[in-house]
Amino acid sequence: MIHHVVQEAADAGIVEICIVIRNGKEAIRRYFEYDDPAVGKLDPAIEKLQNRCRIVFTYQAMPRGIGDAILCAKDFVGDDCFALLIPDQLFIGPAGAISQLASKKLPPDAAISSVIYIPASDLEYFPSARRFVCDSYAAQSDVMVITGIEPAECASPASAMRGFGRTIYPPEVFRFLDVEFADKGTGEVDLLKTFRALLAVVPNYAVLLQGEAFDLGTVKGYQYFRDRFPSSSS
Repeated sequence: MIHHVVQEAADAGIVEICIVIRNGKEAIRRYFEYDDPAVGKLDPAIEKLQNRCRIVFTYQAMPRGIGDAILCAKDFVGDDCFALLIPDQLFIGPAGAISQLASKKLPPDAAISSVIYIPASDLEYFPSARRFVCDSYAAQSDVMVITGIEPAECASPASAMRGFGRTIYPPEVFRFLDVEFADKGTGEVDLLKTFRALLAVVPNYAVLLQGEAFDLGTVKGYQYFRDRFPSSSS
């Protein structure tokens, strides 16, 4: 799954990629650096990726969620905009999800989120997908202006457009990933708080992706989607 999103990033023209892992997950690093440690030789598919982009790793001290993982990559990102790709959410379409986001003519300081249309029958397999509150955007029919986000406890069981695991962030997001935005119980950065704070600082847009999305982040989701995920891409 991580290979798929690295490939997606490279296909979008991203040449600097940071993968956030933690101790005990070195198999991920070995996969991209030495596919077969006994031979010390890269798999040809991985070698192609290495020729197209630079892949580096940074470590998250504790598994404190996506917000903290983003914060771990702060030094790597610097003052640039960056793309976040969540690897257990896969996407197949006429163009990759990040390519679709990057193709829109939007302000350079904007946060650009992806949304997908999820049928009511599939909603239970997208447990973390939230609905954005949006206004229409006259300049582009598949782009919306985000004005809010629906809390998980208010999620509707009906078919709806929901957020997906691809976002382009401006560097301003790092201002909202510190202890002030952490959940007091778990210590994890509360991305709902972060998102609402970011709304007041930079323009936020949502792009409706053209293609099919898969959430493989749970065993139930993996079992449900695996037969629908094309074998040629597995």
